Amino acid sequence: MSPPPHGEAETEEAVPELRQDPFTREWVIIAPGRTRRPHQVPEPIADPARLAALDPDCPFCPGGEERTPPELWRLRGADGGWAIRVVPNRYPVLAARSGPVRHRVNGPFVAADGFGAHEIVIETPRHDLDLPDLDDAAVTTVFEAYRDRSLALRAIRPGLVLPFRNHGETSGTSLRHPHSQIVAVPIVPPRSRRRFNLARDYYDDRGSSLHADVTAAELDEGTRIIAVSDHVVAFAPFASTAPYEMRVVPREGRASFADVSDATLAETARMLRRLLAALRSLLGDIPYNYVIVSAPREEDHTYSWHLDVLPRLVVAAGFEMGTGTAVNPVSPEQAAARLRRVMARLADSGR
Repeated sequence: MSPPPHGEAETEEAVPELRQDPFTREWVIIAPGRTRRPHQVPEPIADPARLAALDPDCPFCPGGEERTPPELWRLRGADGGWAIRVVPNRYPVLAARSGPVRHRVNGPFVAADGFGAHEIVIETPRHDLDLPDLDDAAVTTVFEAYRDRSLALRAIRPGLVLPFRNHGETSGTSLRHPHSQIVAVPIVPPRSRRRFNLARDYYDDRGSSLHADVTAAELDEGTRIIAVSDHVVAFAPFASTAPYEMRVVPREGRASFADVSDATLAETARMLRRLLAALRSLLGDIPYNYVIVSAPREEDHTYSWHLDVLPRLVVAAGFEMGTGTAVNPVSPEQAAARLRRVMARLADSGR
């Protein structure tokens, strides 16, 4: 998974730069000089104290199965127990009910029934392991659970299906046991619809895929490339909204992750494991979110699913909230160069 040999130089540009995200048309300010502000980007932190392999008080550990709702999906482990479980979220953001979305209008106010699904993917029986600690095969099976459940949810809940992971308290997680989530919403939110419309407009104007063209441009330039394999490419987005933001994109164009091939699924899982290991080696056990972004099936020819990793290193202040414009104190070129070096070191050590 070696990136192109060019673009290795790391520079510290003091002059801020406005960059536009080609996928959203939103602007980001890249302001490397702000790294000199106290506490703006944390120094590497130590990993937390090692947890116990089994926590009897954890509902996601073996022995706690009766404290979760009934299983939706299970992968059996080599020891006869379970390797991965998928269960409904006990505290869902949407109700697991079937039926059409019924809108209600009261003057300028519009509401709708909260139909949908919210599921938990319990990634391992071990309480003390995180995704970077698992082997490639184990992370691949987590992604197989994402795909299988995405297919099932897509069939019964038109709209968007979103697998995601929160790591660390400030990312939104509430339980330490390694897990991720899948939410199916019966609508296409305006921000998502804007992304799909921009991709369709680009295709109509140029006859090519925006995602494929951006990936080709990143590979050609090289400075933001982190790692490359036969089926996927990892890079720091040109208009990264946060320090060390990473994106994994498939070389094959599929609108939905639910339709991903076995080979691309396995390489995505392997790539993500290495990226998260590099991030932890570089900065410690920092909070982050990752999300697998797909389009509804009608976007097949113009959109490509992708995986975004967003470290939670800076706090949005008044300017960001007032303008909707992110300020990133670490340029994506710097982030990619540092992550490349760490990934190379980990590869040399066999990790």
